[in-house]
Amino acid sequence: MAHTPFTELHQEDLASLETNLRDLLAPHLSKKDHLSLLNVACGRGDETGVLAKLLSEKSKSSHLQGLDIRAAEIDQANSRWKDELQKTKEQNTSVDFITHRGDRLLDLAEIGTPDIAFLRHQNYWNDKPVWTQIFDQALERLNDDGLLVITSYFDKEHELAIEALTNLGAVQVGSIINPNSRALSDAPGKSVDKHLAIFQKK
Repeated sequence: MAHTPFTELHQEDLASLETNLRDLLAPHLSKKDHLSLLNVACGRGDETGVLAKLLSEKSKSSHLQGLDIRAAEIDQANSRWKDELQKTKEQNTSVDFITHRGDRLLDLAEIGTPDIAFLRHQNYWNDKPVWTQIFDQALERLNDDGLLVITSYFDKEHELAIEALTNLGAVQVGSIINPNSRALSDAPGKSVDKHLAIFQKK
């Protein structure tokens, strides 16, 4: 299935995301022989190239697992990234995308215990109970020294997500306000990866 081409603005968004994620992870992610990342509610996985690059900088091999409830987007992610990563220097990163609910992570034994759980543009206020479950199960899935990373479109939604994660026992260890966040016109105060935050399990 063909995927929608990126515009120049999308490439700038991803470049900014890469810089900010590298800075956010640097103090907390040690080099390992192997790293695994779980990308929850990944959609088409547009950020997969960025994540694969960051993993390859910190490991000899890595695996990126993406999941989303939207089957069409998962089909796009699989058809795109399994081929595309083979053409880049991030060949040490394998990828797999599956259709599954983010609030049912504990049902998937094959996910294992990832080093990183990533939620780009978490949507906490769209359905607080569901997103609380997503956060809770993502934290439970992580290995003992695992990291959970979120990005947010909105100021208030980011605050609510931080509060929810803190109430679940996560400890916030870093945050970035994106100076290059691109404003979007479909809602007031919305912009791309406006906030980033990183958490550890207590």
